[in-house]
Amino acid sequence: MRNDPTSSPVDALPWLRQAYENGCFTADIHPAGCLHAAFVRAAHPHAEILDISRDVRDDPDVLAFWTANDLPAGIKPIPCIIPLDNRDGSPRADPPRTLMASAKCRYEGEILAMVVARSELAARRAAARCRVSYRLLPAVTDADEAAREGAPLVWNDIPDNLCFDWEMGSSAARDAALRGAAHIVRRRLRNNAIIISPMETRNAIAAFVEKSDSFVLVSATQGAHWTRDVIACDVLGWPASRLEVVTPRVGGSFGAKIFVYPEQVLVLLAAEHLQATVKWSATRTEGCLTDVRGRDNWTDATMALSADGRILAIAADTIANLGAQLSNYGPFSSTTCGAPLLCGPYAIETVHARVRGVLTHTAPLDSYRGAGRPEAHYVLERMIDEAARETGMDPVALRRRNLIDETRLPYTTATGIHIESGMFRANFQRALEEADHAGFAQRREESRARGLRRGIGMANFIETNGGFALAKILERNTGGLPRETARITFLPDAAIRLDVGTQSSGQGHRRAYSRVLADYLSLPAAAIQVAQGRSDRLRQGTGTGGSKSMLSGSTAILDAADETLAKARAWLAARTGISADDIVWRMGRLWMGDIALTLLDAAKMARSESGLQHPFDSHVTATVQSGTHGNGCHICEVEVDPATGRTSVVRYTAVSDFGHLLSPEGVMGQQYGGIAQGLGQALIEECRYDDRGKLASADFSSYHLPQAADMPDARLIFQNTPSGTNRLGLKGCGEAAASAAPPAIMNAVQHALHQESDGIIQMPATPEHVWNALHRRRAKQ
Repeated sequence: MRNDPTSSPVDALPWLRQAYENGCFTADIHPAGCLHAAFVRAAHPHAEILDISRDVRDDPDVLAFWTANDLPAGIKPIPCIIPLDNRDGSPRADPPRTLMASAKCRYEGEILAMVVARSELAARRAAARCRVSYRLLPAVTDADEAAREGAPLVWNDIPDNLCFDWEMGSSAARDAALRGAAHIVRRRLRNNAIIISPMETRNAIAAFVEKSDSFVLVSATQGAHWTRDVIACDVLGWPASRLEVVTPRVGGSFGAKIFVYPEQVLVLLAAEHLQATVKWSATRTEGCLTDVRGRDNWTDATMALSADGRILAIAADTIANLGAQLSNYGPFSSTTCGAPLLCGPYAIETVHARVRGVLTHTAPLDSYRGAGRPEAHYVLERMIDEAARETGMDPVALRRRNLIDETRLPYTTATGIHIESGMFRANFQRALEEADHAGFAQRREESRARGLRRGIGMANFIETNGGFALAKILERNTGGLPRETARITFLPDAAIRLDVGTQSSGQGHRRAYSRVLADYLSLPAAAIQVAQGRSDRLRQGTGTGGSKSMLSGSTAILDAADETLAKARAWLAARTGISADDIVWRMGRLWMGDIALTLLDAAKMARSESGLQHPFDSHVTATVQSGTHGNGCHICEVEVDPATGRTSVVRYTAVSDFGHLLSPEGVMGQQYGGIAQGLGQALIEECRYDDRGKLASADFSSYHLPQAADMPDARLIFQNTPSGTNRLGLKGCGEAAASAAPPAIMNAVQHALHQESDGIIQMPATPEHVWNALHRRRAKQ
């Protein structure tokens, strides 16, 4: 971070300054004279690489052609930063994520070579002309199959493709609960792989700044500082000061752009080699093949119940796909982030999880909206419905029997989650009323009269927000607590620039942050310019993820505002002789006895005396002491056409407690978006491979996303209890609906078909899968 903004290499790039201020996406930035990169990618999921032709070097438009053998010495693999011990105490395996494949490719789309040319068209044509000779090898793309004896190995030195075998909770306590149970219910559940598919594909522009012998990387990320540190320090071995990362506007991410990818590093190396600016943007097919994917696991779940319906224990034995290599957070979602939510908002005495992380011949997997929490909620809520169905209990009564009673708050779950506020039972009851649960039977008969099968499903949820699970791993110097940075800068035109270390990818952070600071300092929101994604302006920034941005960002902003006010009081005290303790901030004014000044009035006075830096400027890194727990209930009704297998969501109700709503319209948007993504996973999105292990859904003609016509007119209700863990009383909300929607929808599908289908319906419940389930049952009869 450079205190003198004129010293930043970013300011040596006029095209970047203009693009950043205009709010462009990275792909819409076109530096004059920029070179373009394209990549030769593996056409097979598993093969020996016998030869890569180099005749494209003869093309006059091609300026560089590199394979793995051409990379500079000393380049390290992209690290996985999640340490994890196996059940026996040994460390997990660590397959290297190299920038390019050399002797062998391990997933379709893995980079084999890089072309740099004078235009994007020339680069892509040259890459397409490059011929690669392979010797094909057996491939395995399903984690369950990869874990079986005799499966093709992804790495010869990792037996059984097992990266880790992790455990949470006591297996002895689990077994004791099972022995004492009146009912034991077991099911196998599939959480299908998701191609994340943000609107803006991944991209990178690397610029060499000759004057400072440094580099600027422009890329769509979820955190400029994290990206800088991993690339510069961990991979390239540069000092962090040699690289600045700038993230302009980001067109969606949902987790995919948190992580460092080989392309970002390779364009930097090309820029260094050619002393030029080099750009790359992914095609949609490249994104489908190589972006990290989400979810993708199989879980053998067990639920133990007493005779009167108390849930005594839930256990989950999961096989989680990690892909061929470990992404930065690869093991995190399925283990320490998600597993503690297996108890949800219920008073369950015993929770046990075992997770086997398995390598396959697919692109790496990592966090996708919710990062393990949706997977845990899915297992829990599907199992409650299955337990009710098997035991003859009412699913509503079973949930009500086990929900945490608000009178017991604060409450610590069996997995150690400390919940200080929530409205679990009240939200559930309100959702039942708003959804007209009592009138469902009549609506079901009306649907049956039209030849359709109607079902109702529900899911209660609780979110752990604040980034605490990851901070325990990353923030050792703060005692495992999350932190965030904010900087307030008084500009010459009387405006204030607020830099924050988070990174919006479409959530509307700028408006919310300007409102926080404007309200606190009694300023017009128009006077505040919110900026994110600049590693040259802040000491550090932890980026965005885990629905923590409003919590961590507002904490840093308010601490920075307090520092600014302290500096203003000190400056006024030095010039008036009044003690700083006697200068009071009250009702949006600095009071000196009977004299009152607005902050901007005082800042104008101080500006006339200051030099380059305004004396009220502040720069604070704040530590977040406690997280938040958004919670609520979703209820869904579906109609299934048994003739076609098509499922339509016809009614949807969500009641949520997100504390103080800083931006009600933004929260509404987040809930609709999360429901859409949950609906997509439950009913539509299918990541399919052919019998050779090649991706059969590598573009939007074969990988289908939810459309407006698929979305119900969801009824969203908020009944909020303010959180006592932060100054604004807010709770994270961005990932909640993506946790609740899949189990609510799938419980509704199962309810509609349970008397006609062949066993449990798995995600995605596409028309084909539903039709087959119905007709397998009929074929057996």
